[in-house]
Amino acid sequence: MDRAAGHVAAYKRVRHLVQLGEQYRLRPRDGGELSAVQYLAPDGGETAVIALRTARRFGHDAPALRLRALDPSARYRDAATGVLHHGAILLTHGLPLDLDLDDYASTLVHLIRDPTC
Repeated sequence: MDRAAGHVAAYKRVRHLVQLGEQYRLRPRDGGELSAVQYLAPDGGETAVIALRTARRFGHDAPALRLRALDPSARYRDAATGVLHHGAILLTHGLPLDLDLDDYASTLVHLIRDPTC
């Protein structure tokens, strides 16, 4: 029950992005190794990325996801970890994913534009 409550709370933190934001399919669910979608706030100030590993190739980590429509000159802070990411890096090299080694591992990353940078 605690784990389910945590998932519901995480969704509530990004619900406004999922319901009102712009959706970008970063990796389609076409039988590939990874499926991912990005939701971007209308003002571009925050984004949520949801990724699901559908299968794992032995010895390979999840690839970084190139995000879309972010400000390349801005920096974005991960709401859960506090890690700061440069917009240009997220757009060109991608967001590194921390997925378990198991099949069907998933992650939710909530990034908020840092006003101090």
